[in-house]
Amino acid sequence: MSNSNFLKVLVALLGVGILGLGYYTYSNHKEFKETKQILEQQKEEVINELEGLKLDYDQAIQDKQEVSGKLEEAKSRVESLIGEIKKQKNIKYSLIKKYKREIAKIKAQRDELYKIADSLRLSNQKLVVEKDSLTNDLTAQKQYNDTLLSKNEELSTKMSDVISRAKVLYPANIKVTGVKIRSSGKVIETARRRRAQQIRVCFTVPKNNIIEYGPQQFYIKVVNPDGDVIGSNDVINIGEDQVTISKTEEIVYEQQALEVCSFVKPQDKDKEIIKGDYTIEIYHNGQKVGTSNLTLK
Repeated sequence: MSNSNFLKVLVALLGVGILGLGYYTYSNHKEFKETKQILEQQKEEVINELEGLKLDYDQAIQDKQEVSGKLEEAKSRVESLIGEIKKQKNIKYSLIKKYKREIAKIKAQRDELYKIADSLRLSNQKLVVEKDSLTNDLTAQKQYNDTLLSKNEELSTKMSDVISRAKVLYPANIKVTGVKIRSSGKVIETARRRRAQQIRVCFTVPKNNIIEYGPQQFYIKVVNPDGDVIGSNDVINIGEDQVTISKTEEIVYEQQALEVCSFVKPQDKDKEIIKGDYTIEIYHNGQKVGTSNLTLK
């Protein structure tokens, strides 16, 4: 082979080598760039996760005062990691794994602190309840002792009056209406005298733990516009007075609130339901316990 041909072959070989080296360098550069982008993305994900943990700790420090000191320490560690990873210019897979392990450890510690806080809160609540209960017991005992020490004839008289009043049921929600009762038994309210056949008196008997279980009598008095009592015209004693009533309504009392309705019907044709204003009174256990009014047109 002549020198001229040898040189040509050598030049060709060198050209191929240079091209190969250039392609290899380009491929490595491209792969390096892609890897760097992936690492930067993972770096941002780690930072975002740490920022989220920081926000969690901010809220938890307010809500879980029982372990706020420990939570502050954990938050400081998170802030330190955020600053540390942001300073990393050339992030590596090994560092990403390190930070992820650290995040997992922080989360585990956070969950444990939350459990401790919840347990302490429950314990504190229980102690508060027990303290309040003890305070109430002591207060009740003191009041009882004070009552015994200060008991005298005047107090005895007042207590007797209180007990007497407590044994009286004072009805609420008194509602009086004129009603017509159809043959089917259906009750129709009316404000018209011509349609009204009876006077219905409804009220709520309250709950009272002092009055014993059993029958209780309410006495209803309905006075028409002429001043006459309509109904049965029975007479009962209220204190030293005699009162004419329209009806006796007996209930079975079980120390619970009870809805009662009583129907008063004129017994005398001379005392039929007439137009005008009616006065209603309710009595129980020797006392007048309620009044109401009704106007029929």
